[in-house]
Amino acid sequence: MLFSANFSGLSVATLALLLISNTYSRAETPHTQHQCLIGDRYWFGLQETVDQIDAFPTRINALIDSGSTLSSMDARDISIRKHTNGTLWVYFSVLSGGTQQEMVNMIKPLKRYARIQTHSGVPQKRPVIEATIRLGPVEIRTDFSLTSRSRFKNQMLLGTNTLKNLAVIDLSEEFLLKNHCLHISRQP
Repeated sequence: MLFSANFSGLSVATLALLLISNTYSRAETPHTQHQCLIGDRYWFGLQETVDQIDAFPTRINALIDSGSTLSSMDARDISIRKHTNGTLWVYFSVLSGGTQQEMVNMIKPLKRYARIQTHSGVPQKRPVIEATIRLGPVEIRTDFSLTSRSRFKNQMLLGTNTLKNLAVIDLSEEFLLKNHCLHISRQP
C-alpha cells in the first residue's frame, strides 16, 4: 500500500517531488523515440535517407510520395532470366549512393510485372521485386518496381504500398528520421 498511516508527510512530499522531477527530466530530453513516432506511425519528411537495401549499405535519398501506388527503385542493366526450375529472376544493378557511388549487383525473384502510368502518359511494364530497406530506425520489407530513375533527383520513391500504416508525412520537413529519431528496433 503506497499511502499508509506509517508514512510521514515528508515521505509523501519527497515521493511526489521525485515523480514530478522524473517526468520533467524526460520531457526535456532532446532526442526521444516519441519525436519520430506519432501514435504508432513514424514521422517522415518529404525526403528520407535509405541506409540499407537488403544486406547492402547505401546512402540513397528517397522521395516520399503518397500519390504513387507502388514504390520505385533506380535500377540499371535490368534483365530477366529463367532458372532451371522455371522461376524468373531479375538481375540488376543499384547505385549505392554516398560519396563512393559504387554499383551493387543484385539478383531477386520476379514477384510480378506492374503497369505504371508515366508522366509522359505512356504506360510502362516494369518488373517488381521485394526488398528490405532501412531508413534510420525503420526497417520494412516492401515491393519495388524497377526502372532507371537517372533523370530524377531521387533514386528511390516510396509509395503508398510502403507508407500505408507506417508513416505520417510532413511535407514541410526533410530527413526527419535521420535527425529526430533514436535508432530503435521496431518492425512496422
